[in-house]
Amino acid sequence: MADSFAAIILAAGQSRRMGEFKPLLPLGESTVLEHGVALFRRSGIRDLRVVTGHEGDRLQDLLHSLQVPRVDNPRYREGMFTSIQAAVRTLPEGISAFFLLPVDIPLVRPSTVKTLLRAWHTGRQGIIQPVFNGIYGHPPLISIRYRDIILGADGEGGLKKLLRNFFEDTLELEISDEYVLLDMDTPEDYELLCHRWNRQGIPTEKECEHLLAHQFDLPRHTVEHCRQVARIAVRMVDELNRKGLSIDRELILAAGLLHDCVRSQPHHAVAGEKALRQLGFPEVGSVVGQHMDLSVSDDPKPSAAEILYLADKLIGGHHRLDLKNRFEEKKKRYAGQSEILDKIESRLQAALKIKGKLESFLGSSLEKVLTESENENIQQA
Repeated sequence: MADSFAAIILAAGQSRRMGEFKPLLPLGESTVLEHGVALFRRSGIRDLRVVTGHEGDRLQDLLHSLQVPRVDNPRYREGMFTSIQAAVRTLPEGISAFFLLPVDIPLVRPSTVKTLLRAWHTGRQGIIQPVFNGIYGHPPLISIRYRDIILGADGEGGLKKLLRNFFEDTLELEISDEYVLLDMDTPEDYELLCHRWNRQGIPTEKECEHLLAHQFDLPRHTVEHCRQVARIAVRMVDELNRKGLSIDRELILAAGLLHDCVRSQPHHAVAGEKALRQLGFPEVGSVVGQHMDLSVSDDPKPSAAEILYLADKLIGGHHRLDLKNRFEEKKKRYAGQSEILDKIESRLQAALKIKGKLESFLGSSLEKVLTESENENIQQA
C-alpha cells in the first residue's frame, strides 16, 4: 500500500549557480516545487515533507496551501546530507520506505515512481535505485531500516557514498526516464527543462533508445531498421521545414525510432500504438499506429503519420530503396494471392501520393533531395 511510503523533497539549498530561488521558479502553470509534490501524490504517496533552509520562509504560504509539512534545516549550509537527516528524523512509525527527491529534479515521470513501488513489492532489496543508461538518478526508494544508519553518519561523500556500502541490498533499476538525471543548476539547465516540460508526451532520443534496448528488448537488426527510418524521416522533415512548413521534428524522430517497438506481435503497428499509449506517449503512439496502413488526407501539407509511413516504405532493412522496385519485389513474392496483392498495391499508391505531396513543397524529386542531404551530412561528418 502507498500509505506505508513517504516522500522527502529537498529544497534547502542556496541556488548559487542558478541565481534565483529554485523552488518557486515557474514550470508550466505551476512552480518547480509543486511539480515535485504532484509527482508523489499522483502515485498515492500521502506522507510528504519538504526540507527548507535558505529563504525557507518564502515557501511557507505555498506549503500551507499544498498541505505539506515543512522541515526546517538550520544546518543547510553544511550540505544536502544534513537536510536528508533532518527529514528522516521526522518520519513516523509505520513507514516502510521513503523516496528522496531534490527539488531541482522536477520532471521525473509518474510512471517511474510507480515502477519503483512495483519493484519494492516484488523484490527483497532495501534500496531501489533508478538508473538511466548506468547512471544513478532520483528518486531512490530507501527502506526505513536505513534510518539509524543515515542519522548516525557524518555525511562525508553524501548519501550516494553511504548507500554504496550496501550494494548487495540495492536493486539498480534501469528506467526509460532521462528526467531522473536532469537537474537545474544553471539558467541554461532551467531553460532546457522548461522546453522539456512542454514536450513530456514525447520521449527524448535517449529515452527512445533506452526503450528499444530495455523495455522492448528488440534484436539488433530491428533496432538498426528503426534508426534508419527515423533518420530518413527527420531528413524529410528538415527539408520541408526549410521550405516554410512547421512539422514537429521531435515527434517524427520518436515515432521513427519506436515504430517497430513490438515488431514480433501480430498487427504490430496497432499493438505498438497501444504499448506507447500505456507508457504515456499517446501522440507518438497515434503516429506509430498508422505506419503500416493509412488513408492519405487531401490536405496538401503532409502529416507526421504520412511522413513516417513513407519513410518506412523507403527503408528495406537498413538501406534506402526505390519505392516502385521495392513493391514490385513484393508483388512477385506474392504472385497469385489476390488479397495480398491488393493490399500491396494500396500501400504503394498511398506511398506515391505522400511522395507527391512532399515533392510539391520541395520543388524537386524526393530522391534528389534525400541524396543531396545525405551527401551534405557525409561532408559535415
